[in-house]
Amino acid sequence: MILDTIRSPDFIIEGHKHELLAIKHYATTPISSKDMVVVYREDKRLVITAFLTSKAHKITEKRRVIWQKAK
Repeated sequence: MILDTIRSPDFIIEGHKHELLAIKHYATTPISSKDMVVVYREDKRLVITAFLTSKAHKITEKRRVIWQKAK
């Protein structure tokens, strides 16, 4: 799920410093429909953290969207 989110995100958001946030919606997860958020550094090839949320819209509203999947 984490690598899938990085490889095929719905959004890539600018993070602090050199971090990026990849966000992908999953209709079915063990808890219900959620968005996976993966915070990572592309230059260091490092995943910092990942979590499921139902409030990814708050992240996309507050930060700059670098890339968005075509609808």
